[in-house]
Amino acid sequence: MAGTASEWTTMGSNTNSTINTDSAEEANIDNTQGAAGASGTNNQVRHECHMWLIDGADTYTKPFNWAIDTDFTVVLNSANQTISDPGDVDCDIEGSVDGTNYVKLRDLVTWNAGTDTVGIGVYDFDSYGRMPYMRLMLDGDAVDNSGAPIKINIFMHTI
Repeated sequence: MAGTASEWTTMGSNTNSTINTDSAEEANIDNTQGAAGASGTNNQVRHECHMWLIDGADTYTKPFNWAIDTDFTVVLNSANQTISDPGDVDCDIEGSVDGTNYVKLRDLVTWNAGTDTVGIGVYDFDSYGRMPYMRLMLDGDAVDNSGAPIKINIFMHTI
């Protein structure tokens, strides 16, 4: 049995554009840099999905539904989910010309879910390129979180 992944969603804002807060679901985001740092993760544009890994099976995200035109950071388990039966999780970036036949573009990171709560990898766009369809593949040989998903975030380096 293979794991599953949710659709990608986009969170945050990259501008302080005027939003009609009477009808919008979220108010304007203050993008002010203060002495303590930025306003927080809600201030960063990010793409996210949830994934249910099944022990011994490769699990794929849905194809990215945004343009890849810069380097990006992938954060695995960004919500710090407790994982039962933790082990190594390999994360690859895959690409496809037709959305059906995928090839590995880059072995991004091996995340030891047993010792590291969060896994992080950076994709170098200039070195490894892009394809019309791209996705993540996670191989959790000894990981089973079928009862509760991990959150995966992707942060583009330029907005």
